[in-house]
Amino acid sequence: MSWSKPQRLSAGPSLSWEHTRVAAGPSGSAFAIFAHATTQNAPHDYTALYARRYAATSDTWTSEQPLQSQPGNLLRSNLAADEQGNALAVWLQQAPAGNTFFASRFSAATGQWSPSLQLTFPVDDTPTMRLAMSPTGDAVFVWTTLCKTLCKPAEHRVMAMRYAVASNRWIQPPVPLNSARDTPSLWPAAALDANGNALVQWQQADARGTQAIRGASFNADKFQWCADSTLSRTNYGPASTPAIAMDAAGNAIAVWPQHVATLTGQLMQGIDSRRYDRKRNDWQPSERIDSHISDYGGMFNPSIVIATNTGDALAGWLYLPHPPPLTGAAEGRVYVSAKDDWDIRPRFDRSVDPNNPRLGGTVLGGFPVLASDPAGDQVAFWAQSDHTAWASYLYAPGNFRAPEPLRSAPGAVVGAITGAIDLNGHATAVWIENAADGDSLWVARYQ
Repeated sequence: MSWSKPQRLSAGPSLSWEHTRVAAGPSGSAFAIFAHATTQNAPHDYTALYARRYAATSDTWTSEQPLQSQPGNLLRSNLAADEQGNALAVWLQQAPAGNTFFASRFSAATGQWSPSLQLTFPVDDTPTMRLAMSPTGDAVFVWTTLCKTLCKPAEHRVMAMRYAVASNRWIQPPVPLNSARDTPSLWPAAALDANGNALVQWQQADARGTQAIRGASFNADKFQWCADSTLSRTNYGPASTPAIAMDAAGNAIAVWPQHVATLTGQLMQGIDSRRYDRKRNDWQPSERIDSHISDYGGMFNPSIVIATNTGDALAGWLYLPHPPPLTGAAEGRVYVSAKDDWDIRPRFDRSVDPNNPRLGGTVLGGFPVLASDPAGDQVAFWAQSDHTAWASYLYAPGNFRAPEPLRSAPGAVVGAITGAIDLNGHATAVWIENAADGDSLWVARYQ
């Protein structure tokens, strides 16, 4: 297996990286959604959402298909796929009545995206959001919002909607998950198992004003959302930006950054983790899985993926040391289900100091984007401050391979990268390259 020659996926103009998403399902299955400016309603330009699909039979990408049914700037987007090759896209766009959520579903049976469906009434702000899909096609969509128009008095809400594959419909109305609504809620995370059970987490300030991680769950047997609770450690400092992944049996691992004061009074931000046991229907105690005690650095915006068949997981984050001139790194930890413990600490990006690999390096590594197949093959993608993009593989069992550069040509300036991996370990990488004549979207396949 090797990376294919990069090919241009879209040439813009004004390609918007923040709306580019990639998902994968069965072998040879890959989806990409992205936005770029259009002048269809000239003279007012707006960004529109498009989708392309990789066709394994012809080893080509299908032509761009617009997903939006009406003009309006794109504000947020999410994409997910199941193991049968179906996909869901959800986006927030500006509409005449206000910012509104829409959705479209790709059917593997018909090979078509459905017409866009309005999911909600207009919202009062630009929410943070997350879409998650189970291996069998159920999905949950969660967002945070400040409700003012429909809520008197105004309140901060964490809202959730479920998609039921059995009935091929979104379940209305949306359900509020947070019991305390007097402080802002941010950065939702969600995961589902093969039976449609769901876990949702978000960041919200507690009664003391300290940011904490809250969580709620959906019981697919009872068709019921359970009450929310605090999951982060209350005797520590602020916690933020959670991430969660779940295996096919419903066991889950969540990670988030959390501050703790050292014995000398300095504040250090490490990564905490909690594991959820489906049989016991219980969260295990929190544990700190990584920190840099030597320099009191910070770890930010973690992500996590899990091998649905084995339960092995990979967590990754951006580490920024303190004080300068030490250089940050894209790094993580591997969870081995057979050991029921966290194992190696991979540093994904390059380092020029082999004697001090965690703190060495001449460039700043970016936020790693992670993917895993059911058997435990895992991949990390990241873009560095030297405008290069990279990928590194772990084939279970074993350590990560040396990183491989992903660019259209030597010297090409990479802005950001994302990717996914299908059921048989074939990966898709999509990245944006910046040039004087505009930005272009590039893609390569590992197969």
